[in-house]
Amino acid sequence: MIAKKILDKTAIGMVSLLAITCSLAPTISKAQKITPPTTSKIALSNSYSLRVHIWDVSDLAFTKDGKTLVSGSLDETIQVWDLSKRKLIRSLPGNKDGVNAVALTPDGLTLANAGGSAKPNTDTSIRITNLKTGKLIRTLTGHTQGITSLSISPDGQTLVSGSYDKTIKLWNLNTGQLINTLKGHGAWVRAIAISPDGNTLVSGGGSLSENTDTSIKLWDLRTGKLIRSITANTNAVSFVNFTPDGQTIVSGDETAIKTWNVSNGELINTIKAPSAEGIKAIAISPDGTTVATTSLDASVRLWNLASGKLVKTVVPAANNQNLDRIYPSSVRFSPDGKTIAIGHGGGAYNSQFQINLQPI
Repeated sequence: MIAKKILDKTAIGMVSLLAITCSLAPTISKAQKITPPTTSKIALSNSYSLRVHIWDVSDLAFTKDGKTLVSGSLDETIQVWDLSKRKLIRSLPGNKDGVNAVALTPDGLTLANAGGSAKPNTDTSIRITNLKTGKLIRTLTGHTQGITSLSISPDGQTLVSGSYDKTIKLWNLNTGQLINTLKGHGAWVRAIAISPDGNTLVSGGGSLSENTDTSIKLWDLRTGKLIRSITANTNAVSFVNFTPDGQTIVSGDETAIKTWNVSNGELINTIKAPSAEGIKAIAISPDGTTVATTSLDASVRLWNLASGKLVKTVVPAANNQNLDRIYPSSVRFSPDGKTIAIGHGGGAYNSQFQINLQPI
């Protein structure tokens, strides 16, 4: 916990925070001691919180109908929530050294999760689970270091994984067969996303080195060939995604959000972090007009993606200097864009790290 506090106090950036806190996450035996889940109302009308995780909530995913939420955590567990009843459906085992990514097939029937760190002997597996029954379907192996990110194609047939081992792997989700391995990044691959038409993959990353590879790369998903490398980006990337029309790439790091033209790779706009505490997590609204950011200062803000102007402050910045505060570590829009899910991390060890559901 001492190391974790030092990370928050120095605010050294999302890469080091993930790499070190993953190694400090509780073991499965500790994760199994999670207390029964609770729900509680929070300040805003129709808002509520879900509580069961005992370590940072690292990723969130909604089913397409918006009725189920899946949360992954550094406590090495995955929780599946019924949002209509505001209660836990089931707990699933995650990954050693923490869950970094969760992804759902478009039909909401299959869950993929992965985790691990950049250190030796970490968990390098991807678990494929039947979300309805909770039964493990298969485990995929092939990466040599922990996995940072997952993305599933719109047709639900292909799973893509990005890793600290600097590679991207494509898998047949139905058979578990490895389709292709993409190489080209000179540093950790920290973020990946598939275009809405399922034809293109975008990836980004970077490590702690001053001379790290911060390029954003576009790949032909079918052939595995590199289409374009955007080298104008200068900071290690922690987030990438496409707008729903597939014409714009949104990338993020702890200092800014940037938008790029897919056709020519040119920079369109930059939204700078609103405070010195930087940007922790990012999400794009389903209609592609709004981007949400969270920060170590505990704030959650909504921005107009086209103009870069602040639209709304969902959660204001903390008005104290407590650098060991709980902060929003993950964020996701509901499929209808009317609700935002906010997972939390930081703070004291063995606390319950809540997920807030708030109308926007």
